Amino acid sequence: MPKCRTVDRMIPSLFLLVLATDLSAQQPLAVSPGDRTALEGSSYTHYPLGRHHARVQTLHDDVPAGSLITAHAYRRDAIGVRGQIASLQSDLQVTLSISPNPAAQASSSFVNNIGPNPVVTLPRTILSFPGTDRPALDPAPRFELMIPYAVPFLVPATGGTLCVDVEVFGNQTINGSNQNFSIYLDAHQQYSDGRAVQPGFRFGQGCPASGQTADSYANLDLWRMANGTTELDVSIRDGVADSGSGTTRAFLTMGLSLAGSPWPMRADCPFWSSSETWFLLPGTMTNSGDYDGVLQAQPLLPPGFRIWMQAGSIDLSTVDMAFSDGITLVTQPYGSLPIPCARIANGSNQAATSGSVSNSVPVMAFF
Repeated sequence: MPKCRTVDRMIPSLFLLVLATDLSAQQPLAVSPGDRTALEGSSYTHYPLGRHHARVQTLHDDVPAGSLITAHAYRRDAIGVRGQIASLQSDLQVTLSISPNPAAQASSSFVNNIGPNPVVTLPRTILSFPGTDRPALDPAPRFELMIPYAVPFLVPATGGTLCVDVEVFGNQTINGSNQNFSIYLDAHQQYSDGRAVQPGFRFGQGCPASGQTADSYANLDLWRMANGTTELDVSIRDGVADSGSGTTRAFLTMGLSLAGSPWPMRADCPFWSSSETWFLLPGTMTNSGDYDGVLQAQPLLPPGFRIWMQAGSIDLSTVDMAFSDGITLVTQPYGSLPIPCARIANGSNQAATSGSVSNSVPVMAFF
């Protein structure tokens, strides 16, 4: 008898694996949040696939009415970590329904978010998920982490808030069975005032300050503020250190094209941006060569432009200079209001009756 049960479990798993391969080549019916279709999310998450015993609901106001859904999928985060994320298997079940609650009114009680006539679209089974590598550019071009359904779900012609209820009973990772796993799924933080943040995608290589061995690098967040302005949060590490004179400053270049030519005074310092615009950042570098600051009240950039940026530091008295690696992003629109998605999660207990409500949601595609 145990052998028969094993075979029974393997057959649907193999069928679902083939189905997932076919679906991954198709364009999704919808991406939620909808403004993330061609934009990187502002965060990352290990929910639900990175947990070994969990229940995670997501509510979606932005899935089109009349959609026949046969799968949903997650994509690899492009910002949080570089390099390969290993494959894993997850023992899970998926149930879909039309929730009585819009996403902005999500309940912490799981049962309150489930609508009438829920459909178990994927009875409990073990699915295999491939390893993923950091994409060459943000966002990841495909939603590689696919959950195909055994039973499709039809969103009514009248529409509604889709509730996706994922229960995780266990997993198998490179670290063994039933281990929490850092899978780095793309996720997005939504704000109730409509502001939106877009993180920069780091690429290439910077150059070290004189006398140093570590290449300078930078992180950047572009904010579209509710008051109609743009802000840039810039962090620089391993730049030119200030000796106490206050003459060592940070700067940011911005351009509409990717470049790759060296700085004439140092062949090991490449320009990664066409650098049509230069900003002198407020404040000075620290005595360890670090910088953290905000460029405030900048003109509002229209959404949909890919910009190429690079940070740097310079001692205005000695002209010692270091450039960071390159940074690129696509300028974002305001966040949708009311907030169109929500996550309700208990990350340690599949049998829990409630979870924490969050506006930070995994970016999901529906097929």
